[in-house]
Amino acid sequence: MITLNKKEIPQEISIFPLANAVFFPNTILPLNIFEPRYKKMIEDALASNKMIGMIQTKQGNNTKKPEIFSVGCLGKIDSHTKTVDGRYLINLMGLIRFRIIDEVETDLPYRKFRVTYDEFLNDLEKIKFNDKIDVLQLIDKARKLFKIHHLSTDWKIVEKVEPDQLVNSLSMICPFSVSEKQGLLEAKTILERNLLINQIINFYIVGNNPNSERRVH
Repeated sequence: MITLNKKEIPQEISIFPLANAVFFPNTILPLNIFEPRYKKMIEDALASNKMIGMIQTKQGNNTKKPEIFSVGCLGKIDSHTKTVDGRYLINLMGLIRFRIIDEVETDLPYRKFRVTYDEFLNDLEKIKFNDKIDVLQLIDKARKLFKIHHLSTDWKIVEKVEPDQLVNSLSMICPFSVSEKQGLLEAKTILERNLLINQIINFYIVGNNPNSERRVH
């Protein structure tokens, strides 16, 4: 876990908008960056504080400047590799969630925003109530959900993570809708997120139709 204090958090951040992609503090998000504007964003981040924000685009927004949600997560580039064809493969470590205030006008090819972290300062603190999360029950439900959707993952690794990381990781990789993932991201505490993810999985187990087979990493 990266130690961060409030004074180190940038008030203006570059944003990588991506549909159906959320991540949380103290989790890792692997990204394959190939668009020129976002390669420029990564290069600029690497030359400064290595921080960028991730935020979901709203459904039906395929334009160059899509509508985005108001809450995302700030991340710091933990590792990166540039491929022979010019792409960046990065691991982004989640730091703290943010809420957008407004967009900053720039000449850059990517978008920047003024943000506030005031609602989410608890993200910087170590979680002390993991015993209130029923890990075995959640894993059992997640297994059923993955079976319905013909998904697979390495459950031996899943079973070893901390309870809060389990909730957050499942929120990231489960086949939920954009709005469901956004709801999980905006849940104020890990306990609220745990309650919500259990409710969503229950709904899918009862009534969702399976999708074509694919693997979740």
